[in-house]
Amino acid sequence: MKVKRYFASSMRSALDMIKQEQGPDVLILSNRKVDGGVELITADELTDQEAEQFAAREDAGRQRRADSEAEAASSAAPVMDAQSLFGDDQQQRELLWTDAGTVAQMREELRGLKSLLESQLSGLAWSDFGNRHPLRARLMRALSQIGIAPSLARELVAAVPDELDYRAGWHRVLALLVTRLNVMRDPILRHGGRVALTGATGVGKTTLASKLAARYAVEYGADRVAIATLDDRRLGAHQQMKSFGRLIGSAVYALRDIDELQDVFEQHDARTLILIDTPGSAPGDERHHGLISRLHDLGANIQMYNVSAASTDYLAAKHMFNLAAELPLDACILTKLDEAATLGPALSAVIESGLPLAYTTAGQRVPDDLDKVDARQLIERCVEFAKSTPVEHDRAELERAFGA
Repeated sequence: MKVKRYFASSMRSALDMIKQEQGPDVLILSNRKVDGGVELITADELTDQEAEQFAAREDAGRQRRADSEAEAASSAAPVMDAQSLFGDDQQQRELLWTDAGTVAQMREELRGLKSLLESQLSGLAWSDFGNRHPLRARLMRALSQIGIAPSLARELVAAVPDELDYRAGWHRVLALLVTRLNVMRDPILRHGGRVALTGATGVGKTTLASKLAARYAVEYGADRVAIATLDDRRLGAHQQMKSFGRLIGSAVYALRDIDELQDVFEQHDARTLILIDTPGSAPGDERHHGLISRLHDLGANIQMYNVSAASTDYLAAKHMFNLAAELPLDACILTKLDEAATLGPALSAVIESGLPLAYTTAGQRVPDDLDKVDARQLIERCVEFAKSTPVEHDRAELERAFGA
């Protein structure tokens, strides 16, 4: 930012001077009357940070002036010299101030201009990309129609050679998508252990726990399964789980506090699958983070699985996975595939999170509707979904993938 100070005998003269030197688009930070005329302070550009600094200095500048005037009034000297009032040139630059409302409005206008400029530059970048790499641009549009996030799509098509035809390029990009999806091979049902299911309210954690418990009981016996529920927020959650436990013949523990888990662990050997059903929470809920941290701090080798619904839109799923990145999670599970119009958004969020995907569920049947993950089959399923309900092509979304 370049700040300049102008003095003139009148406001019109000052504005003419500024327009002649800096053009009509210069920002006027402040104006005030001085001996002999007016003083205007201008800047050729102003960042958000600098605008905030000006706003923050307003009160300090106003107080400094008030103190100076009070000191001058009580002093024997009729006036203060310029050095005492304004300080040296460096101090003048540090103490520039203007009206807070003006700065706030200026800041909003600058943000709007910044957003407009970024949008225009992204559009130009996308057009340039399409001209230089027509196959990759076409593949990005195809990926967007199966719900793949533009940021991920751009990474995938970058590895596709320009000399391929569209069919070969499409198969290549789908193969890359398969390799990007990190999966776990049936970790819970094969190995048992202590497993905590965490996630937002309504994603199907309790139903998932029932499916896992029933499937494990069929394979190894009901005495090898125990369920500990910490869900004290949802009405009837404990009763629901206890009824299910009686149905399959497995132990169910309704706990009031995490510390009670130690007693549960002591009653069962390492071969037992102990499923820990945690209460649902809103994204970013500090209680949820605290609960997961306490489970981890028990030092009881508890595996943490983040449960997410496949019907969640990309931005919401991305937000939840970003929050989950702060937690000691081992893998994730996608539920409610039968309720999703497209799988692309949820799979994009899973891939970008880096968490392995352990299981998927589709339906309410217990112990059915629980599937091991095969990356290729899941991507093929994603493509099949799009054939019946393709995602509408959004050029603006693709352009944003080329933003700074």
